Amino acid sequence: MSTPRHLPARFLKIAFHLLYYQLAWTYDVVAWLVSFGQWTAWRRTATLFLQEGPVLELAYGTGGLMADMAAGGLAPVGLDLSPYMARITQRRLVRQGIIPRLVHGQAQHLPFPDASFANVISTFPTEFILDPQTLGSIARILQPGGCLVVVAIGYLKGPEPLRGLVEWLYQITGQREFPKPKPLARLEAFGFNAQWQYATLGNATARLLVATRR
Repeated sequence: MSTPRHLPARFLKIAFHLLYYQLAWTYDVVAWLVSFGQWTAWRRTATLFLQEGPVLELAYGTGGLMADMAAGGLAPVGLDLSPYMARITQRRLVRQGIIPRLVHGQAQHLPFPDASFANVISTFPTEFILDPQTLGSIARILQPGGCLVVVAIGYLKGPEPLRGLVEWLYQITGQREFPKPKPLARLEAFGFNAQWQYATLGNATARLLVATRR
């Protein structure tokens, strides 16, 4: 999430940190409210670009997408730094009869063998996703021809004037700007062919960054 223009960056950094850590139990409710219930569909658009083969999700959050992928016959591996999110996700997956395959770690230092995944996905990530160490690590663990899929932006569809208010909040908190530098050029430098894609599921539309490892 880029530095906001109108609100103190330190305040927002603390707020987002709390949402992902100590207040992780509120995450799904907050996501549903600020997306008018479209968050799940935005997140699922990532699956439209998956190739056949093993899947790694970075920053899996509360595990909703991991559960969706497992229900679809996949066996995704998840990596996250938050122990709070890990506990929530483990409980969710176990309740649904899914064996959790969760790893605690940083995207900059992925603890997996070279070329071990056909897909890496991340939904609404912070600036870590374009960190040179992250991209180098992703390129290393992706198979040749493997795909990185990043759900970057969800487009709001909801009642006015509430939609205008939520859109304004997105703007002032930097949620309408993908992290700098320009992602396509950065990905090209790390051996990817990258492009922006739009995808729609039901009434929800998202903008995704899709990059294939050369």
